[in-house]
Amino acid sequence: MKYSELNVLEINEISRIVKEKQPSLFKQICIFIGQLFYYTFIVHFKYKPLPVNYKGLVFFGVSLNNRRSLEPIIDKVEKDTYLYLNNHVTDVHKRRAWWHSIPYIFSLIKLYKKSNKEDKSLIIKYFTRLWTTYGLYKVAGEMLDKYNVKVLVLANDHNDINRCLIFNALERGVKTVYVQHASVKKGFPRLDFSYSFLDGQESLDKYLYAGKPNGEVYLSGGVRFDFLYDKIVKKNYDVNKIGVAINMLDDFERVKDLCLFLKNEGYNDLILRPHPRYQHLDTEWLTKNNIAISNPKEESSFDFIANIDFMISNESAIHLDASIMYCPTVLYNMSDNQVLDDYNFVKNNLVKLAESNSDLLNFIKNKNEIMPSKETLQFYNASSSSHLEGKLGETIAMFLNMLCQGKENQFDKGYGFVRKSDFLHEIDDSFAC
Repeated sequence: MKYSELNVLEINEISRIVKEKQPSLFKQICIFIGQLFYYTFIVHFKYKPLPVNYKGLVFFGVSLNNRRSLEPIIDKVEKDTYLYLNNHVTDVHKRRAWWHSIPYIFSLIKLYKKSNKEDKSLIIKYFTRLWTTYGLYKVAGEMLDKYNVKVLVLANDHNDINRCLIFNALERGVKTVYVQHASVKKGFPRLDFSYSFLDGQESLDKYLYAGKPNGEVYLSGGVRFDFLYDKIVKKNYDVNKIGVAINMLDDFERVKDLCLFLKNEGYNDLILRPHPRYQHLDTEWLTKNNIAISNPKEESSFDFIANIDFMISNESAIHLDASIMYCPTVLYNMSDNQVLDDYNFVKNNLVKLAESNSDLLNFIKNKNEIMPSKETLQFYNASSSSHLEGKLGETIAMFLNMLCQGKENQFDKGYGFVRKSDFLHEIDDSFAC
C-alpha cells in the first residue's frame, strides 16, 4: 500500500469523540519542529535485543494505565519468552517516524481538500497528529518485522501508534490480543483484534455501536482489578476523608469552589487527584488550603481510593474503580460542559449524579444508599464474584501460552468460559476449579 493513500482519519478515528482542546495550527507546527529536534538530537533509539527463549510474543503498553493492565499478565508469563515495549520515547523510533512524515504533508493537504466540512475541521484541529501518523504507520510495520512478532498484546485500542500497530498486524497476519485498560465510550473504534478481553457486557454494548468485532471476544472482567481481590473491604464507617478526582474537562476554579464548599461543611480532610495529563493544577493554592495531592504518576487510582471514604469526580472511568472497591462515588460536574454520561454510569445505576451542592451533601451523608448492586457490578466487571475474580492475570497468561502453541481452542474448557455466539465467550457460572 502507498503511504500517500493512507486514511489517517480512519486510524485516528477516536479524534471524533475527544473533547480536549488542541493548540492552534501554528502552535502545532512549532511543537512538531520542537519534537523533530528532540527525537533527532536528544533521544537515541535502539531496538531491544530479543530474549533467549523468545516466542514472538510482544506486549506493547506505553502509558501508565496501559502498563498497569498488562503487568499482572506479564508477571505470570514465563521469563525470557516475551518482549515488553513500555516507553513511548525509547521503544518507538519517533525520529524516523517524524522525518518520514515530512513529505506527506501534501497527502494530508490533498485529504483536506476532498474531505467534508466535519473532517476538514478535524484535520485542522489534529493536524500534526494526523501528519505524523504517516511516519508512525511505517515505523509500526518495521517494529513488527524487526521483532518477528507472532502475537501482539495491547491495552489500548485507539491512540495513533497502537492503531498503526493494529493495522500493520492485520496486513501481516500477526495475531493480536486486546486487554481493556479502562472504561470506554460510544464512538470507540471497532474491535479489530484476533482476541479481545473486555471488562463486561457494558463495554461490549458500546463497542458494538462501531460494528461487529472482527475476532473473538471474551467477557472476562478487568485484569487491572486482580490485585484488589485480597484488599477489597466494604466501608461501613462515617465519611471523614474525601477524594476529588479531576480530569482534563475540569475547570480548576470550579474545583476550588467545590473544595471550599466541602471545607465549609466540615469535611476538612481532602485529597485531590489530577489526571496524569491535567495541566492547570494550582499546587500553591492547594497547599495554602491544606488539601493533599495524590500524584497519579506515583500512586495508582486504587491506592488513592483505598485511602479515602468517599469520592467525587466528573465523567471519568475512575468511578468504576471506586465501585469495584466498594467506595461510595458520585458524579459531580466541575466543568462548563454538559454532563453527557458517556460511560452510562448514571443510566445504569453505577453512580449517582449530584446536580447541586445540596445533592452532593445528601449523598455524602447517606453514602450506603448510593452503592451499586452486585448485578450492576457484574454488568461492568464480569469476573466479580466468579471463579476468575482476582485470577485474570494468570488466566490470560495461560491463554497467551496456548495461543503461541496453537492450542487456543482448548482454553474455554480448561478455564471456565462458554461460547455464547459466533464471536462471544462468557464466564461459565457452573465452572468449578
